[in-house]
Amino acid sequence: MSTLHAENRNARLKPKQLRREGFIPGVLYGKNLKESLSIQFPQAAVAQFLGSNSVGSKVELTVGDKKFSALLREVSRRPVTGKPEHLSFQALLADEIVTSTMAVILVNGERVDGMVQQPQSEISYRALPSNLVDKIEIDIGGLRAGESMRISDLDIAKNPDIEILSPIDAMVVSIVETRRIEEPETAEEIEGESDEIAT
Repeated sequence: MSTLHAENRNARLKPKQLRREGFIPGVLYGKNLKESLSIQFPQAAVAQFLGSNSVGSKVELTVGDKKFSALLREVSRRPVTGKPEHLSFQALLADEIVTSTMAVILVNGERVDGMVQQPQSEISYRALPSNLVDKIEIDIGGLRAGESMRISDLDIAKNPDIEILSPIDAMVVSIVETRRIEEPETAEEIEGESDEIAT
């Protein structure tokens, strides 16, 4: 679990001003908090954090001298550049079941003889904080054209501590045979065929 350090947000500055000062605004909310906490993060720290974490990741969030076990709920980004503008976190309680998503990561796709199709890039589920999963990796190196995998085929679907909310029969990945496209004949080849027919 990653650690991310936050500061109490400067209420005198608007979000745009905060970002110009080199900070990303955020919020921490949860049932165990009297009120939501408005916080801010150095841009460099956010960039490093998002390099290895995504929505659904569990994090130890420190705000001043307080520590919170939290779930990254949302990352708002700029439409054109994709740079993060705002982070939302939910404070976790050990005995409270939460709804989250796990990213589906395919590995060894270069070893597949065919075209890889991935209609399902994330899976929704419910679990206690101790059983949260931010991503699952699926080795597709041995799959052949015509083969596929559904959520029901994954080990995570058989985990009694995790309740899958996405349709259990949803297709996660399928391998489609790559068809070779015949190159069109050149003008010289067509002309040569015409000469042969004429003779």
